[in-house]
Amino acid sequence: MNAFVRVVEAGNFTKAAESLALPNASVTRLIQSLEQDLKVLLLHRTTRAVTVTPEGASYYERVVRLLADLADIETSTRHSSAKPAGRVQVDAPPAIASMVLVPALREFHRAYPDVKVDLGVGNRRTDLVAEGVDCVIRAGEVSEQFLVARRIGGFRFATCATPGFLDEHGTPTSPEQIPVYPTVGLAGGPGGRVQPFRFSLGEVEHRFTLDHALVVDDTNAYLAAGLAGLGLIQAPCYTVDTAVLDGRLVSLLDAWHPNEIPVHVLYAPNRYLSAKVRVFIDWVVTVFERHEHLRRV
Repeated sequence: MNAFVRVVEAGNFTKAAESLALPNASVTRLIQSLEQDLKVLLLHRTTRAVTVTPEGASYYERVVRLLADLADIETSTRHSSAKPAGRVQVDAPPAIASMVLVPALREFHRAYPDVKVDLGVGNRRTDLVAEGVDCVIRAGEVSEQFLVARRIGGFRFATCATPGFLDEHGTPTSPEQIPVYPTVGLAGGPGGRVQPFRFSLGEVEHRFTLDHALVVDDTNAYLAAGLAGLGLIQAPCYTVDTAVLDGRLVSLLDAWHPNEIPVHVLYAPNRYLSAKVRVFIDWVVTVFERHEHLRRV
């Protein structure tokens, strides 16, 4: 059952075999044996891809819950009297990693000194099954249907510029004026597209695809560009709040906030949450709950 679930989630036998530390042939035999026992075809196999049959999809939905429950029982029993220990493999976006998680990690290590954290930082879509990652923190909507997504918070964007930039170019008083100002673009949407500047007030919305003076694909670099006075930026509030408070940036058009971007922690449903992963996820939830610009509304 576990081999079948891994193949479905990975999309092919090779990645599933790697995640299980088994030869491809062994995984193939396991699936064939399962199909023979059930007397039903669970997977369509071609040279290019593996797809789930209707019977296989129905079987997956029930089996994944069964395996999760079984693993939860085993884990709870095994760790009922033991302290969480071991390594947790986590992936997170650069800004959340550097501005939210890393500054608070001393608190986690004090509470759980035997849990070590391997923090991968990047904007790519991590393949949890193939790469052996325990959980990922991701901003935006979740598209992977085979992952468990726990909503832990969200954030809004703020439009900002330095005082010196505003002295030189003037201060915009409405969204319609934005296209005439030098701006910095942030790439990071599907396909690496540059995100438009968005403004929303009630039912009135504005969306501008701009000819930016500079485009970057990292939130930390984006903030640095704004602080260097290279143009207007529209950045997550949690990345600019300190700079706004100390006067290095000025928040503009505050009434025109685009919709909130959700933040989730994701993990594979068939990968039991060991004590070390459970305590890490619970800690992340508390970090977001305490944060003024990230707590779930």
